Amino acid sequence: MNFNPKLSWEFLSADEIAAKTIRALRNHIKHVKEVSPYYKEALWDIAPDDLKNLDDFNRLPFTGRTALAEHTAKFVSAEPRAIVETVATGGATGKPIFCPLTGNDLERLAFSEALSFHSMGVTPEDRALLFLAMDRWSLAGTGFYRGLTLLGANTGRAGVAAHDLCRQYLESFKPTVIVGAPSFFRRLALDMGKAGFNCRESGIKKIICAGESLKNQDMEMNAVGKKLQETWGAAAYVTCTITELADSFCECVEQKGGHTHPELIYAEIVDENGRLLPDGTPGELVATAFGVEGMPLVRYRTGDITFKVPGGACACGRNSVRIGPILGRTSELIRTKDASVYPLTITNALDEMDDISDYIIILENDNARSDRVSIHVAAKPSAVEKIAAHVRTAARVSFPILISNISTIQSMRGNWRRNIRIVDWRQQAPTQRR
Repeated sequence: MNFNPKLSWEFLSADEIAAKTIRALRNHIKHVKEVSPYYKEALWDIAPDDLKNLDDFNRLPFTGRTALAEHTAKFVSAEPRAIVETVATGGATGKPIFCPLTGNDLERLAFSEALSFHSMGVTPEDRALLFLAMDRWSLAGTGFYRGLTLLGANTGRAGVAAHDLCRQYLESFKPTVIVGAPSFFRRLALDMGKAGFNCRESGIKKIICAGESLKNQDMEMNAVGKKLQETWGAAAYVTCTITELADSFCECVEQKGGHTHPELIYAEIVDENGRLLPDGTPGELVATAFGVEGMPLVRYRTGDITFKVPGGACACGRNSVRIGPILGRTSELIRTKDASVYPLTITNALDEMDDISDYIIILENDNARSDRVSIHVAAKPSAVEKIAAHVRTAARVSFPILISNISTIQSMRGNWRRNIRIVDWRQQAPTQRR
């Protein structure tokens, strides 16, 4: 595949993008009605020509995660021999969903990630090192690798290795770009610093962070992001991958929201009743991915709470829709007798404190109108009051702080592949979320 970012729709005018988008949506509906057993039934009374504008499309029925999880086979739209790889969601909201990819899906994924890395200023002159899992059904790992190599960057795969081995990789490969989880890079810098390694002199210019938020709702860098940039002497960027859509939203050099790639995806933000929300207002992310062969979806309710960044065109020159930080999931909104709180408010507050080595938040049923929240922290007992006061100031609600240790907190996470921060016991079966 030839990669030419200048041909991306992102650089067209807003009106041109809208015109191309409605044509892409018509083609998408035509495609899914031909190949998807699920949508042949669900959209039986919808014709592509019925979609005269985006308002017409926005009235189509949603696809929920429950329907996808319970009827996955009816969504699969490619012949078995055409499927070359299968990936899976991380189990953040229950059992993993297995998503088939064709060869063309992998090419599309590579193109999407190459556009993202290009928007962050990564070039073929860069040396990129991946510190994230390439196994356990991960879409992000394979997507980042394929995108970087398509872009032409010299790319290495370190995985989530022991810190002494990571130091060897850094010293030998001398990357200019590293990709992985912020919490991993934070611990790595701390351990290597104790051993005399100066991260600021490593030559790394960009830290591309996946799986954890680095931004507050006001789009400013949170404590983890600030600490990463200070410790490594490099710019930190955020990317968010959604496995079911085989796509991601990634910041550009301006670091003002995750760009969508309009030729590949159409994004909406809706309230709990499915009504479209204005830019800047938090709601559930709903998305339709174009060009997917293995398991194409229409108006998929991701469960992620975020917002469209207001303000129109980005200073980078792109006119694509930008998505704000993930504030939490619809199922994770914490309700107390005094207020409703997004989990990101609590995790950002905890991340700001150097007194805490690790933590996990447990959500349980209390009554119909209120949830019970307990925060387990690996910290000195003398720090409890300080931690509680800091969380109370950020969330405007008091939560109990329980002293624990790193090994106990890790045992609460179980065998999940991600370093989860929230365990939700309010459902019949527990769900976990980073």
